[in-house]
Amino acid sequence: MKIQSFLIGVVISLTLSSAVFAKVDGEMKTVIIGPPKPPRPPVDCAYIKDPILDPLQYISLMQTPDPIYIGGERYILNKENFTPIFTTVVYTCPGLEPLVVRKYTGFEISLPVYNDFGQPIFFDIAGRTDRHMNLTVSCGTFSASDSGDKFYISQSVVTNGSCNTLSMKFDFTATAIQPRALDLSLSISEEL
Repeated sequence: MKIQSFLIGVVISLTLSSAVFAKVDGEMKTVIIGPPKPPRPPVDCAYIKDPILDPLQYISLMQTPDPIYIGGERYILNKENFTPIFTTVVYTCPGLEPLVVRKYTGFEISLPVYNDFGQPIFFDIAGRTDRHMNLTVSCGTFSASDSGDKFYISQSVVTNGSCNTLSMKFDFTATAIQPRALDLSLSISEEL
């Protein structure tokens, strides 16, 4: 019993002194064990400072242009004519309410088109903006695209009377701030 108490005391002493003897390659060596590591502190979680955007406040600023008549005038569109496109990002931190942020990812517009009777028609679309975007345009069986900060689409097609609605969509990298400028001119005319 005394020997057992003695051995327990020796083991406790060795443990507290952080040194342990081990047999390595047939020899007794001292292995140093450091004090236990404290637990990692919890990772701080903070939300980014992007503004929370309300798309409804921008829709009220939107100006709807007149319908497009084939063979009519050249139409001028700017940022106020387009509907903003948003994507929603949800940030979560343990113990905090989720933060919902809406970011701009593009603009779009759909305009009625009149006087497509199946004749050859000519699309002429040109514009510029202050950041790189992808433009996609379609009307019936016609579709075209361009990208950059300057746009130019010039194409003659026969849509067989299917061009009733002109749709234009600009896509860009998600951002909390709208582009400052977006100007576009377009005309759809009968090809001579």
